[in-house]
Amino acid sequence: MIHRRHVLGAGVAAPFILSGRARAASVVRFGSVGGLTDAGVYLADDQGYFSAAGVGVQMLRMPNAPSLLTALATGQLDVAGISVTPGLFSAITQGVQIRIVGDKQSVRPGFSATRLVVRSGFPTGTEAAQVAALKGKAVAISSKAASVAMVLGNYLAGFGLKPTDIRMVELSYPSMVPALGSGAVDAAVVLEPFLSEALQMGVARQVNDLVAASGGTATEASTSVPLVYSETFARDHAAAQGFMDAYLRGVRLYNDAFARGIDKDKIISILATRAKLDAGVIRNGFPAGLDPNGKVSVRFLQQCQDFFVQQHYLQAPIDLKKLVDTSFADSTVARLGEYKFG
Repeated sequence: MIHRRHVLGAGVAAPFILSGRARAASVVRFGSVGGLTDAGVYLADDQGYFSAAGVGVQMLRMPNAPSLLTALATGQLDVAGISVTPGLFSAITQGVQIRIVGDKQSVRPGFSATRLVVRSGFPTGTEAAQVAALKGKAVAISSKAASVAMVLGNYLAGFGLKPTDIRMVELSYPSMVPALGSGAVDAAVVLEPFLSEALQMGVARQVNDLVAASGGTATEASTSVPLVYSETFARDHAAAQGFMDAYLRGVRLYNDAFARGIDKDKIISILATRAKLDAGVIRNGFPAGLDPNGKVSVRFLQQCQDFFVQQHYLQAPIDLKKLVDTSFADSTVARLGEYKFG
């Protein structure tokens, strides 16, 4: 099957970028907000894994999860990395046919690219003292209707605070750095590479990696950004399975580099070129979790859904079996073998 290129409407952040190795019969249209969590795609393409699997990739940058969901629903994208928001669940009740098929970004010990920081000049002391000092203060997050709000709430609860004890301010990740520098906000939950930028500029200091608050463990990372297939693409089994095979091979290279130190300089160089970042930013930054077995934390998704219902972002929960399909990742792991840390 050859997917035709569509002209997208509002919300497009950048034109399609044809993968340098996209010469295969099936061209898969992949969308994301960009960043280093696309590492699995970058590495799979660079090493020729997509070509070997019989697929090529067209990459499209879009600004947010709603834009990506709309593009999947209207047949303008085949695959996307979409953050966990109410829309991901409500899409099913609205008749949008999508499947969560794997992990695109997760949190586990040692792999957390989203962290809580406070501005330079904020009161120092123990972690508990710093959290107590946040009461009544402005804390920036990317969205109140996203998993990050739940995770921050979990973290605050560990110190006896409620989300209503702080002032949550919605800001884009790039805007968080100047906001911390100017004192417009006192703290923020920041994502790489903006996290390292804020720390290296001296406008912020780290408080917590949020691994415990996310529920991430060595055996089950919390899936904050799932890999999602459109139903049409999922039914093209050869292309859908080929994409997963190549993608997980790329993700395993990433884990080899950052968990085991194998060819780390080479991998950093590839990612720096593809993501258009300085290699030092990647080398000195905090790596994101990319599950090498494509495992999806249904437990974390259920917690997010319960939170969205409690906050009235969702009217009622859905059966996650209608949304999560692990068959593609399971098939890849059956052939490649299970990737084990340690």
